[in-house]
Amino acid sequence: MNIFILLAVVQSVLLIGFEIYIVLKGDPGFAGYIRSKVLSLKLGDIYTFNGYFYRVQIKGNPVLPIAFLVSLFAIQSKRIKISAAALLFTGTIVAGNFAFILAILFFFGMYLVILFFSNKRVSAFLKNLLKSRTRIFLGAGAVLVVLCVAAFVIYPYFQSLFLLKMQRSIPTRFDQVIHLMNDLRESTSTVLFGQGLGNLINVISDYRDYRNYYYYELQSIYILNQVGVIYFTFFLITKVTFIIRFWRNKFVYLIYLAYVLYAFSNPYLFDATNIIVLIVLNSLSKLYLKEGYNSESKI
Repeated sequence: MNIFILLAVVQSVLLIGFEIYIVLKGDPGFAGYIRSKVLSLKLGDIYTFNGYFYRVQIKGNPVLPIAFLVSLFAIQSKRIKISAAALLFTGTIVAGNFAFILAILFFFGMYLVILFFSNKRVSAFLKNLLKSRTRIFLGAGAVLVVLCVAAFVIYPYFQSLFLLKMQRSIPTRFDQVIHLMNDLRESTSTVLFGQGLGNLINVISDYRDYRNYYYYELQSIYILNQVGVIYFTFFLITKVTFIIRFWRNKFVYLIYLAYVLYAFSNPYLFDATNIIVLIVLNSLSKLYLKEGYNSESKI
């Protein structure tokens, strides 16, 4: 687990270094050269929408959100934890995948909910708070102000990002679902047992030519197309059984749910990333049991 975090930190430093160097260089021609080099080596892609922030999307990035979350629990030294987590979070931002950010926000939102309902001090504080109308109004007002400020700052970014995704990314994913599911519904047997491993769909849409296409952002739907409902269900049952049997910590479950959130909408759920995440979270679960960490352990 420590090796995993260390390698993820190295990956983050690489991404941050790329970002700083390209931005400081400030030459569109140089940025284009870097992108063509990365593409030719089949390492990923580097691009920008505004000429200021470059998304460095290269191999290895899918582990960064998980490494960030795991580092918050696995590293005991505060200084090392803060340094590693800061680098990993910055690297995740530079990676430029919006699903990574959503997964992290989901984790912290659910983490606060868990602490909210499981911590006795929080429960006592809430009971005391609800006794006074003045405190209720002050608390609600403070939350409203924070939300308004956050919305004012973040909304323009999310709006531009959503518009960009609506132009290409989101319609492409819907297109994939439609054609893969139509192909799966060819007959009752294909629905149950799939079209077979390596199946290709003979379709040319407005977005892609799928006739020689094995790469799908929604890789889960493509796996379902190949193996069918029965084998896909067996796979899910096996995975859930493993998780319940060997992981006995709600925060480990929560980290894995955050991974599933961003992996499902990207091709990370059925590749090496999934195996790495399972191994690391299994190690984290064992660490909690070995060290006697209780379920109330906080970041």
